Amino acid sequence: MQMAMAALCAALLVVDVAGRAAPHSADTMNAPGQVAPLRINGMVAAVFSPFDDTGELNLSAVHHQHAYLNATGVQWVFTCGTTGESLSLTMAERKSILGAWVSTGANVIAHVGAESIKDARELAVNAQHAGAKAIAAMPPTFFKPASAAALAATIAHVCAAAPALPCYYYHIPSMTGVSLPMLDFVRHIEPLADNFAGVKYTGMYTYPGMMDAQRVLNYAGGKYEVLSGREEMMLEALSIGITGHVGSQFNFAGDLFGEIIRLFSSEGLTPISQPVLRNLQLVALDLIDAWQPVGLPGQNAAMFFMVLAGVHVGDARLPSVPLDERVKGALRLSFNNFCNSIARHTPLAGLSPKNSLELAPASLEIPLRMCAANYL
Repeated sequence: MQMAMAALCAALLVVDVAGRAAPHSADTMNAPGQVAPLRINGMVAAVFSPFDDTGELNLSAVHHQHAYLNATGVQWVFTCGTTGESLSLTMAERKSILGAWVSTGANVIAHVGAESIKDARELAVNAQHAGAKAIAAMPPTFFKPASAAALAATIAHVCAAAPALPCYYYHIPSMTGVSLPMLDFVRHIEPLADNFAGVKYTGMYTYPGMMDAQRVLNYAGGKYEVLSGREEMMLEALSIGITGHVGSQFNFAGDLFGEIIRLFSSEGLTPISQPVLRNLQLVALDLIDAWQPVGLPGQNAAMFFMVLAGVHVGDARLPSVPLDERVKGALRLSFNNFCNSIARHTPLAGLSPKNSLELAPASLEIPLRMCAANYL
């Protein structure tokens, strides 16, 4: 009996972001012939596509991006998504970016969504051949799928081009204009794509949002994975059982968000841990507020925060407007102010060590790598 139980437990293991084994419920096992979801437990950086001063790709920066992510606890990357300016890139550029990231040894989810279904399928074929761990696709955004059935047929056709890889739908209605309930979509795609793995759910602000994500997470006993695409809502996502998080802030602040995950995993959401976790998430919200309002509409200030953190990824490509020196100066000041203000949010302020459950020192301070850069 003990040997049988041990064998069963060994069969129900999946790999988390650090390569460690994590428990997996029998209720969520996929049928024979189906490709299993990744079951990520941690962060996936929606990485910037790096450019030089002329607006051409600067693939030499990828090595530095990867080293920075490793140093801040981020083991997965999502290439050529919204943050990576997918639709501003050529097919050849998207393939070269994927190749550069795979060559670093990073775990890569390749976004392959495109306006042309043939382009999306070509990118999917390339992703499987190049060594990506999974693919994801948003729908065409000009001629949009008008129903859950149309969306399912479109994404299933993309998934079929990379049958050996888990295939995720990238739900970002604020950019695509496709705001269909994901539960309806999942029900339609289930019989169409054996390698459909779940939803990268960025539409948390668009009805039905979080409750829709929870329904997808619980569908068919947890058959499919939901990756949260809103890192500023990490605590909310964790509270409903989402363990994988895709975010652009992870480019330069993975250590901050990793602390939220670590503390939630070790302590849960209790009367003692709540103020700690809330304060950490407030710091994360302050980080967004530090760059988002600065500059003109259409300028990508987040990329400059990556530069200030020590990794030169350049300016975003047109139609994003390049940053002028005035805006860069304002961002430097805002970056500096954010780093200097972290102490205001020190978790457990006013709580005794006894009430803090003797949490690790990392929970009491936030030594962010971005704030140690020499670019202030």
